[in-house]
Amino acid sequence: MAAIAKPSLLNPLRSHLNELPLIDSSSIRTKLREFRFSHFNVTLKHARNASVLPVIRAQSSHDYVPDSKFYKVEAILRPWRVSQVSSALLKIGIRGVTVSDVRGFGAQGGSTERHGGSEFTEDNFVAKVKMEIVVSKDQVEAVVDKIIEEARTGEIGDGKIFVVPVSDVIRIRTGERGERAEKMTGGWSDLSSSAA
Repeated sequence: MAAIAKPSLLNPLRSHLNELPLIDSSSIRTKLREFRFSHFNVTLKHARNASVLPVIRAQSSHDYVPDSKFYKVEAILRPWRVSQVSSALLKIGIRGVTVSDVRGFGAQGGSTERHGGSEFTEDNFVAKVKMEIVVSKDQVEAVVDKIIEEARTGEIGDGKIFVVPVSDVIRIRTGERGERAEKMTGGWSDLSSSAA
């Protein structure tokens, strides 16, 4: 004859469940809500119409520019504008440019791209090229102006330019730092000194 096990022996936790008090989940939600609101009331008493999200201000001045000797100009461009931009940069003495193929979307939202009179789209990301140029402070505006002049079509998708301060430049081959490392033969400084 087969022995029949008691249910409490099959699952030892089941017998203990009956001993636990029942918890009303609505009372937990009410307590949690009360805690949240009481916590926020402390901060909102002083400003009744204040937003729940904090207002963040990076600088008090709108024309703030972080001070640095060098800046990296990053330009996200249409791929078919890169050769025009790089040629124009060479003409003004910019010799060091890094180019990367990137994909993304901005105001364009990954919508249809136009090139050579035809429209195309594959997915939500649009193929772009990122140009990175590290220049001294006095070259930044000329580089930005030249990129805008050569890359602008006037349509959504022309790209963006970011200017980022760079704390130092180091030439790996020689160990030179700062202006000596940033300077390139035939570059901006050579062109501007020959014009003087």
